[in-house]
Amino acid sequence: MKLLLWPVMGLLTLSLSLNAQQLGRSANRANQSPSKDISDHPTVKWQFKTGGKIVASPVINGNYLFIGGADSTMYALDRTNGKVLWQFKTKGAINATVACDSTAVFFMSEDGNFYALDMHTGRPQWTFHTGGEHAVDPWDYFLSSATVHKGIVYVGSTDGHIYAFNARTGKLKWKYKTSGAVHASPTVAEDIVLAGSFDGFFYAVNTDGTLRWKFDTMGQKYFPEGEVQFHAVVADSSVYFCSRDFNIYALHLRTGKGLWVFHEPGSWPSVPSLAGKHLLVSTSDSHRAAAFSAASGRFKWEAPIEINAFGSITSTNAYGYMGSLDGKILKMKLDSGQSTTIFQTAASRQEEHRFFDPVSHKLIPDLMARYKDDYIKMYADFLDMGSILSSPWLEEGVLFFGSTDGYVYALQ
Repeated sequence: MKLLLWPVMGLLTLSLSLNAQQLGRSANRANQSPSKDISDHPTVKWQFKTGGKIVASPVINGNYLFIGGADSTMYALDRTNGKVLWQFKTKGAINATVACDSTAVFFMSEDGNFYALDMHTGRPQWTFHTGGEHAVDPWDYFLSSATVHKGIVYVGSTDGHIYAFNARTGKLKWKYKTSGAVHASPTVAEDIVLAGSFDGFFYAVNTDGTLRWKFDTMGQKYFPEGEVQFHAVVADSSVYFCSRDFNIYALHLRTGKGLWVFHEPGSWPSVPSLAGKHLLVSTSDSHRAAAFSAASGRFKWEAPIEINAFGSITSTNAYGYMGSLDGKILKMKLDSGQSTTIFQTAASRQEEHRFFDPVSHKLIPDLMARYKDDYIKMYADFLDMGSILSSPWLEEGVLFFGSTDGYVYALQ
């Protein structure tokens, strides 16, 4: 592993952003916005075409929108009109979401490099070579997305480590070794770095790199390791995360002791987020979004969807917004779960007949038979619908997200 420093380092300011922006908006990944809501019938304010699929999520900082794509390019767009401000080419797909502070953006690429770029120009500041980055299986869509907290950047890696770097210099402060790929994006709260691993453990690491506690998931018949694929969320001294063992876990932040667990029947839960006292969770094969009491784990409501979701639910005080593999955006009332589809990609309108019955709008009953039980091929083809794996970002009444049709969208 090698660190590369670039001459542009001498141009950097030493000031640090007090409000770093990243996946889920903040280091605790709550993903709640003070923005006003968008209507049930939004219009496309703008859309920008990249050169490949997008599974990463947009991050907005000031007038900049940052998003990477499978075309190996990191884009900085003007969030008001979608025009390119700069772009930076790597040698691998960028299936991770950036983190940024007042001077730089940080992200992982499948070329095995973790990059720090000047936020305003896209010029490289420093680069770190990991032990290599790749998907673990066909349902492992994302690399780890970085977190910036108090001048330190934290990120996971396929090589099994959680890394901590000085955000300005790129100096490696520490690395913590797990026994599996760390594609979950680190969450930071009360100076504890939290991330799950494909080894089935959830780790709480102190900001000096020492282990505070770790939690072994239960495991499940088809996923005996209980892999932790996605990031956690923190509120009120509790940490919440989902596992492939079909469970949602709530643990005490400082001790790792169990608070409650919810078993999602027939499916692994995907990504948690928080909206006030609600814990919101997207799900995979159970095809729904669900809300729970964050304090007790009591189930409150569900919002059905027609297919798997792998992104976080972005919320305001009144509504939640979520994309799914069928290329649709769902808007949900937080007090009841009542929901409506407010957007569908053009690719979805064109290709959904291959997967959904035109009358019932449900998946074709013999779809798996048509694919001769080839799940991998079927899920790969789902992406032809302009799937929205991206977690939407809501800013001043505009909803931003990417799609596997290669577009970045802004709805208002």
